[in-house]
Amino acid sequence: MKRFLGLCLAAMLALAFLDAAALISGPATAGAPACHTGIAAPAASNTGKATEAATIESGAMAGFKVFTSGTGTALVSSASSPATTCAAFLHTTTDSGSVAKMTFALAGPTAEVSAAGWFNITAEGTAGSNVPYFRFFAGGARILDVFRQNVSHELVLRVASPKGFLYTTLLPEVTQGTWHHLVMRVLPDGSKTGVQIWWDGRSIYTSNKVSINASTVDMVQLGSEHDQQTGDIYVDDVTISGSAAPGPIPGTFPAPAPDSSKVPGAVSPPGS
Repeated sequence: MKRFLGLCLAAMLALAFLDAAALISGPATAGAPACHTGIAAPAASNTGKATEAATIESGAMAGFKVFTSGTGTALVSSASSPATTCAAFLHTTTDSGSVAKMTFALAGPTAEVSAAGWFNITAEGTAGSNVPYFRFFAGGARILDVFRQNVSHELVLRVASPKGFLYTTLLPEVTQGTWHHLVMRVLPDGSKTGVQIWWDGRSIYTSNKVSINASTVDMVQLGSEHDQQTGDIYVDDVTISGSAAPGPIPGTFPAPAPDSSKVPGAVSPPGS
């Protein structure tokens, strides 16, 4: 009888230990997740030369320069992904110095740049800031980007024009914790820059009169641009392609036309 009671006590202690370990380990976001290594890389989103295409199924963010600091983390996660096992996970906190981002430098002249990817924003930050999708840079300066505004949850295009930042609300609501497919084409040409944006397969913005202070793009970024830009972002099936010969911007301007003068979320000023 004593032996039986001793075995029961040992079993209870073992179960308690396993339960505690499960609480500590949490969801599968680190370590070596079982990625689907046989999945082919996605196709480029335009006819230009594909300079990077990543499914993240290699278990690494190959091709991208990954930067983290402070409490920021960038890793391959199996916690959330559309139709595949692994995705890149970028996590930034409110702590000073917290940054997590992926960047890709474009080689040679880039008269046209296309970027496509699946995104799932599962946590946002404070009012007045945002969680970024794609950001385009020229000479170290951000020329345009698309982000989800905190609190209001609008999808917004921001352009660094010669007159200052211009904001265009593309969609009134992006639900947190859902996957969406974003495709962007940027044809940098000063005051005649072309931009086209698709969201979940639908064209939501088209213009060949976007004004920027640049005639080229040399880097595309995902994740936090500066510290304390709080957010949790899953990214999958990313393609970035460039071309020395730009194609036409197709289609007509979406109706109704988004309001470029509206600052998103009625917060002032929005975070960068």
